[in-house]
Amino acid sequence: MRKLLGLSAVLALFIFLVVPFSNPQAAGPFKDVKLYEDEITYLTTKEVIKGYEGGYFRPDAPIKRLQAVQMILREKGITDFTAPNPNFMDIQPGDYGYQEIAKAVQLGIISGKTDAETGRKSFDAWGTLTRGQMAKILVLAYHIQGEYKGSFKDVERGNWVYEYVGALAANNITTGYGDHTFRPNTKISRQHFALFLARHLNPNFKPMPAMKAHFIDVGQGDSSLIVTPNRKTILIDGGKQSAGEKVVAYLKKNGIASIDLVVATHPDADHIGGLLDVLQSVHVKKVLDSGKTHTTQTYMEYLNLIEQKAIPFEIAKTGNNINVDNAINIQVLNSGDAAEDNNEASIVLKISYGTVDFLYTGDAGLEAEAHMISRYHVEAEVLKVGHHGSETSSSQVFISAVKPKVSVLSVGADNSYGHPDSVVVNRLKAIGSNIYSTSASGDIIVTTDGKTYSASAAPWTGGNTVTPAPVPTPQPAAKIDLVSVNVQTETAMIKNIGTVNVDMTGWKLVSVEGNQTYEFPSGYVLKAGAIVYVTSGRNAKNQPPAYLKWTGSYMWNDKGDPAKLINAEGKVVEQIR
Repeated sequence: MRKLLGLSAVLALFIFLVVPFSNPQAAGPFKDVKLYEDEITYLTTKEVIKGYEGGYFRPDAPIKRLQAVQMILREKGITDFTAPNPNFMDIQPGDYGYQEIAKAVQLGIISGKTDAETGRKSFDAWGTLTRGQMAKILVLAYHIQGEYKGSFKDVERGNWVYEYVGALAANNITTGYGDHTFRPNTKISRQHFALFLARHLNPNFKPMPAMKAHFIDVGQGDSSLIVTPNRKTILIDGGKQSAGEKVVAYLKKNGIASIDLVVATHPDADHIGGLLDVLQSVHVKKVLDSGKTHTTQTYMEYLNLIEQKAIPFEIAKTGNNINVDNAINIQVLNSGDAAEDNNEASIVLKISYGTVDFLYTGDAGLEAEAHMISRYHVEAEVLKVGHHGSETSSSQVFISAVKPKVSVLSVGADNSYGHPDSVVVNRLKAIGSNIYSTSASGDIIVTTDGKTYSASAAPWTGGNTVTPAPVPTPQPAAKIDLVSVNVQTETAMIKNIGTVNVDMTGWKLVSVEGNQTYEFPSGYVLKAGAIVYVTSGRNAKNQPPAYLKWTGSYMWNDKGDPAKLINAEGKVVEQIR
């Protein structure tokens, strides 16, 4: 029986390693690859992986320990497998894979497993690799070094994988999961092993670290914090003096003990007042000023603190670039050069990370906007709306040139100035910009990886809008709630929380971890207030309308698996973990 099982395993592996589908470079992606297509194709063209007969990769299948070793040796171009016998009790000279395993031991890539009772070692060639074991093998194979500044909740110091996972994270090969875990004991799939290997071999596949733009709620004033991809910090303004304690507390809450660059856009009290507390309480490495002077006591105290603490002080020059972090580009589009008005003297910064641009406009007015349009490319995905949404800023021409997808209003609730002005709000809405307001949402954070971006708050829907044409009274909307997913019992609970029956034809339930999809039966109706359970696994039920059977196979990852409910139009109605 042992010989038969060994032969079966050898044949399966032979198909994986030796039999390629026809001309992978010409054929493009594998038929069954949907995620990490570029990374997998990259390794295929390097002949590190060859897939299965018929053009399949089987991305979700767990990778075998021997397969991982063979991929690494193949990538390294090793053809001489002369090596001492590692004396594993489960693989001997002449067995399939013995040469590669012996060579990997000699190179220090693997060491095998030691039996606690007998002290003898084995390799378990056909066993599946865990994420923690993957980290160790890659680090040892490629001598990856580095100390990770962050942490994973499930990989504490002292854990045997701590050093290896930390090295991968320090080199941006892994970022872990969204819940700040690494899941070292989870079996790693073929597609994820390929992903990590490709990221090490080609930096273009590494995920870009996040940049966070914080718009701090300081009432009727401005204060913005930028934490760059390499953890450099920029604070633009500090709100009124009464907001200083809030700004300092916000910095401490976010673990920020020093500021690399403080930008005072102009000397008005609602922008520099709060900086007095910042300059007194936080280590500031440099101040960038508009160069516009003022006669107020607040402005004098601001200058005195900078002098007392010997903080490097620089006047912004229009057109100059500012180097804070090599991962981003910062350009000064406006400053106090020859401007008579404080607002027109505002420093305006365009901060670019990858393909995502942020435009911080201070209180720059119509004249400054016209000047910037004539000299610079002002388009930006995220706009800090000028002068709290006053009509003295945000001209139609300027808004049309910026084309912001996200517009943030830093404004106090029920302020006496009437900010934001309805004309400005309507201009932003007319171009399809999502508007966010600190008065409605409090602190707002926009996070970007240089390609995509997201806001921590819901768009603001208040204020005056263009009066829409009368429309018929709409019918009650479908309201379907993905209540829960029990990964142990393989049961997803879905409830119609609306007042109308919903035809679920075309609706889908997706197990995100394996990208596995259940489609509701054609004509199935979930009545108002009713609950349906979508079941899978050994105990799956098919008793409509209360129970619908997905499959007898297990579809949910026991360690946690995000789920999506998608309606007939392809829109994600809800996603839960």
